[in-house]
Amino acid sequence: MNVGGRLGQTVFKNASANLVRLVGSGIVALLLPPFLVRMLPKATYSAWALLLQLTLYVGLLDFGIQTAVARFVAHADELNDLEQRDGVASTAVVLLSLVAVLGFCLCGALAWELPHVFKAMPIDLLREARLALLLMGGAFAVGLPFSVIHAAFIGLQRNEIPVAIILANRLTMGILVVLVVFRHGGLIAMAACVAFANALSFGLSYFAWRSWARHIRLRLSLVSWGYAKQIGSYSAALAVWFAGMLMISGLDLTIVGIFDYSATAYYAVAATITNFVGQTQGTVFAALLPASAVLNARRDAQKLGKLLTLSTRYGMLLLLAMGLPLIIVGGSILRLWVGKDYALHSLLIMQVLVVANVVRLSALPYATLLLGTNQQQKVILSPLAEGITNLVASVVGAYLLGAIGVAIGTLIGAFVGVGLHLVHNMPRTTAIAVDRSALVKQGLLRPLVCAAPLALLAVIQIAVRSASIGVLSLLTVSGMLATAFLFWNYGLMSSERRQLGEVVGLS
Repeated sequence: MNVGGRLGQTVFKNASANLVRLVGSGIVALLLPPFLVRMLPKATYSAWALLLQLTLYVGLLDFGIQTAVARFVAHADELNDLEQRDGVASTAVVLLSLVAVLGFCLCGALAWELPHVFKAMPIDLLREARLALLLMGGAFAVGLPFSVIHAAFIGLQRNEIPVAIILANRLTMGILVVLVVFRHGGLIAMAACVAFANALSFGLSYFAWRSWARHIRLRLSLVSWGYAKQIGSYSAALAVWFAGMLMISGLDLTIVGIFDYSATAYYAVAATITNFVGQTQGTVFAALLPASAVLNARRDAQKLGKLLTLSTRYGMLLLLAMGLPLIIVGGSILRLWVGKDYALHSLLIMQVLVVANVVRLSALPYATLLLGTNQQQKVILSPLAEGITNLVASVVGAYLLGAIGVAIGTLIGAFVGVGLHLVHNMPRTTAIAVDRSALVKQGLLRPLVCAAPLALLAVIQIAVRSASIGVLSLLTVSGMLATAFLFWNYGLMSSERRQLGEVVGLS
């Protein structure tokens, strides 16, 4: 299925650049935890994981402005409306500078209330945790205006530039944290490493703008109330989306820390590896946003509908390829990664979170196309309903079952969100010609059929726990081979197999 030759090549280039970023960032994200869990006391690692989640709240304060800039830059560039492009970008810098002040205040409030929120946190860690939160949260707040530069490059479909900056940030942070922990530094020194790495990325962002995007003028004289209203109108629904995201994935570890602090480190390990699945999906499909903005500028609803079905199928295949091994051989993966103790306590949490991520992220291509076509204001019910369902179910689950109850709450919310997309949202978003029957059959069910052998294997492993290692190994290999065969012969169309074969030199 061809959705546009040159446009398709651009999407592939940007998706590839995003994947490079993911690999580099993933190396840091996946190598740091096994090092930290072995070098730090469990209570210290729990505090560090909670601090990282709390500082991410500052990033959510952009209320979708960064996404708005990427969309408007792509849309205006396609229409050659340079005045709007530069005015939106300049206004966004001012808006995010004001939001940065709010970020500082939020960090101060969180630091002040830390001992009241996490009552089980050891007293000897509280002072360090407070200062570390101020350091990291302050650095994230300062970075908010610089995110406009990253968004501008994404809108120009030059993702490789922000990718390089993010990679430099992650690698610098990882190396410095490792060195500090080796020298037995505490939470404050680790937080200083994160702040320094962020400051470095701010400098690189400014250099990138001056070198490759000076034609996008960032001037106070271009700031206007009209552009602020335009950004606000686009971002208003996104603010609801972000509130939903906060309730879905931004509060889970915090809820565990409040109700079941002793399991915080175990949940953090499970969430780290499952979040990597989500980050992979988000990184790949971020390239759809500017591409869909271009198609929307051309008013090509039919091609957008075809793009949705195609990207949903690819997305499900990718999710299943990443998620199924974590479910089938997750115990072995965790033992190799973080050791026997963490594997024992984190496995079930990870498996539930993997299923929840597969369900929820199956709708990510649709959500991305909504942003590209400026229709997000039509679908505020589903993220809000999913977020509230997730939050309530997680709190109740944490109270009754502890950490695993929070993971179950995430799974319940995921089904609510996807169901509302299919039943309520898609008929309302007319800028995308959605064939729901084709989307379900080709985009969702076709990949799920490919996963049937491994799903059956998982059921057999649960039901027949007394089987020998040799039998289970044979079943595992057979299931993986059968799934791989179906992925290649049924998950992909013949034209896609041919094109992929040409790319890797098989034909």
